[in-house]
Amino acid sequence: MRHGLGMGMALSFLLTLSVGAESPSSEGETPADALTLAAPPGAAGEIALAPGGRLIPWGRLDAEAFGLARDVVRQALVFRQVDGIAFRSRKEVFDFLIQNPDFAAALARVLREGKYRLRRTAEGFEADDGRGAHGFLKPLYADGDRRVFYLQGRYDPPLLPSIAGRLVLVLDITHTSAPDGETYAEMRVAGYLRLDSALAEVIASVARSFSEAMVERRVKRFFRHVARVSRRAYDDPEGLAEELTRHPTLEADQVTEFRQVLLAHRLPPWADSIPFRLTPEPLTLDPGDSLGRD
Repeated sequence: MRHGLGMGMALSFLLTLSVGAESPSSEGETPADALTLAAPPGAAGEIALAPGGRLIPWGRLDAEAFGLARDVVRQALVFRQVDGIAFRSRKEVFDFLIQNPDFAAALARVLREGKYRLRRTAEGFEADDGRGAHGFLKPLYADGDRRVFYLQGRYDPPLLPSIAGRLVLVLDITHTSAPDGETYAEMRVAGYLRLDSALAEVIASVARSFSEAMVERRVKRFFRHVARVSRRAYDDPEGLAEELTRHPTLEADQVTEFRQVLLAHRLPPWADSIPFRLTPEPLTLDPGDSLGRD
């Protein structure tokens, strides 16, 4: 199977991080019996006991979000988690892109890092990767460092029946300052996949594409695209802002707002020309002085 629904859906989601990625190519596959299958819990209260279930803040989801996530987790074919993803990033820029995935996808196309398209709707975002995967993306939860997304979609592979499925992904992001003075985003990506297909051969094929080694390899390959865009925004915010301003396909209001976020950390041009310090020097008392002397 050259393309898998699972990775097609996962990458359709991942474009919200700021870029799109190439569709997965055929690689060596691990036998399905090497998978860590998610044991579907019975009662809703037991969902947190499923593999990775504690990553989802069940008690903080509203009723609709809880139902969407529960229906995927309790019947998930497989759970996967990828750690150790890091790249230069400013939190304000990252947050803007993940909160505006339609603009993030457009930015990816401008920078030639993806072909995905998202369209904002009243309920979420319609997504299309241009390679046969299309669906609907809905944010379920966000607290700044942890975000939960729901994706329902369909993949139409060549020479195979259409495959429908649902995906719940949990994204944990921590921005830290390194000893080199740079700011890095450290990420963990985890996901549950449920297939809405009764074809045993399709399920087995998708399951094989979710072997641990393959998922880690493909997700980290995807984040090389993310890192390139993130480094561009980090290292050359003025150049990126200028390039986006000239691009006719981007929404002017979103470009203006993104430009403000991109350049918010920069000092105004006149600051470099000031010949004196903006903060006073510390006061130094003469050793012979006494604060208590008359």
